Amino acid sequence: MTTADGTAERGQPAAAGEPLRWDPDAPASGGDILIALRFADRAARKAVSDELTGTGVHTGQEIVLAKLLHLGSLPVAQLAKVLDVEVPTATRTTQRMEAAGLVRRLKNTTDARQVSIELTDRGKELAKTVQQLHAQAGDRALQGISPEHRRLLRNLLWTITANIDELPG
Repeated sequence: MTTADGTAERGQPAAAGEPLRWDPDAPASGGDILIALRFADRAARKAVSDELTGTGVHTGQEIVLAKLLHLGSLPVAQLAKVLDVEVPTATRTTQRMEAAGLVRRLKNTTDARQVSIELTDRGKELAKTVQQLHAQAGDRALQGISPEHRRLLRNLLWTITANIDELPG
């Protein structure tokens, strides 16, 4: 059921086909915040995925490109840690990216078991394109939010991330 202004009444879900609404004055529990973050994450991933269409970069690979552009070449195990994925996942992803000409593998001269990953020239170009696409998706997502509120939101999100990263287990 919706009110005269088109929003859902307090405590009532939006009807099918209506946009999801919430009561901005309702208390916000930790669970409510984490659920909202999950939905925001899904929406952000979709926005970035939409921007990546036609670039040849698949969702997930854009983060690898961004990290390697920022950090330079990394051993696969360190890249996996930075990406918060398992080493086999990072290995498979970088193998696909190598086949696409985006990264190259570098053997360690002192330990042949260690392999580092670095961007190719094509990978660097695409990484810069991905930065622009992230900016475009971000600008769309943050329409109508003031620079002050953007800073506050960014800082709050990093604080939440740090708090969660410090939790045991």
